[in-house]
Amino acid sequence: MTSRVWCMAALASLAIGTAGFAADQSIVFVNLDRCFSEFYKTKLADTQLKQQADEFSDERKSLVQEFEKLQSEFNAVRDAAQDTALSEEVRTQKRNEAEDKLVEMREYESKIRRFDESRRKQLDDQSRRMRKRIVEEIRIAIQNFAKVQGYQAVVDSSGQSLNGVELLLYTDAKVDITDDVLEQLNKGKSEDEKAAKP
Repeated sequence: MTSRVWCMAALASLAIGTAGFAADQSIVFVNLDRCFSEFYKTKLADTQLKQQADEFSDERKSLVQEFEKLQSEFNAVRDAAQDTALSEEVRTQKRNEAEDKLVEMREYESKIRRFDESRRKQLDDQSRRMRKRIVEEIRIAIQNFAKVQGYQAVVDSSGQSLNGVELLLYTDAKVDITDDVLEQLNKGKSEDEKAAKP
């Protein structure tokens, strides 16, 4: 047997052995990204975060309106301080008022900046907590489903390599359990809806 023929025979043997091992070990695949995006609790969490972001936006609008009011008052006293029709005493008084308003405006700008930073952090933290909780729930659902079905391993098929290419280039639909997992996860939607009814 030539070395070329021997190599081909060895590769064929390895491929058959690997396929047999996979079948014996009941290895299946799940698209975790799809489970996350199509899980009804993810959509509920996104809606909650959007509502919170809208509330923060309304709160910020009020702060900006107050700042614009201060700016308008500053412009008025600054213009009055330059009005030569007024006495020097009145102009000096207006200059002092303008300086006070300018200090107040700068303080308000800092207040708006602090508000933005605080609310952004709050939304980021809340989003991270929600994501962690949902991913954990999906992970437990996959584990429970795999145990009931007698699978010995479940591999995430949505993973990517460092250069952004899918790690898993092909999966037979027969060994993909994504639809089954989503069905289990989204069963809870109707149960939650029933529990929410008075």
